Amino acid sequence: MMRGLRCVVGLLAALALSAGCGEGTAEPENPVITGNWTGISTSFGAVEDWTIQLEESGEGTVTGKFTLRIERLVFSGDVSGTHTYPSVSLDLRMRFFGELVTATYLGQLVCCESITGGYQLFDEPSRTLNLDRLGT
Repeated sequence: MMRGLRCVVGLLAALALSAGCGEGTAEPENPVITGNWTGISTSFGAVEDWTIQLEESGEGTVTGKFTLRIERLVFSGDVSGTHTYPSVSLDLRMRFFGELVTATYLGQLVCCESITGGYQLFDEPSRTLNLDRLGT
């Protein structure tokens, strides 16, 4: 009786460990962040709506484009960085009323479909920006 119970508990533990992101699918050993991502943040009381398109090479080099909407204003720019699973480090560059502005995004790929992290612009405190993959 005890041996049968141990087998069942062991089987359930193995299934729980093998479950990845999503519905019962195993997460790839080295997931990539290629795709379209979206997230919402706030800055000085204004809602920031982020859309980021990323392309990851086989060596973990990441490039892409982003769009940032703050109420009626829309900004866009370039992304470059690295992804060494699970760490994501991105440099964002855009023109802000004629001036080149850069920000650094640091995050962790928590699951195939989400990145938790934050970005820092200028010398301001870091702001939380969690990203979710659009589509699959």
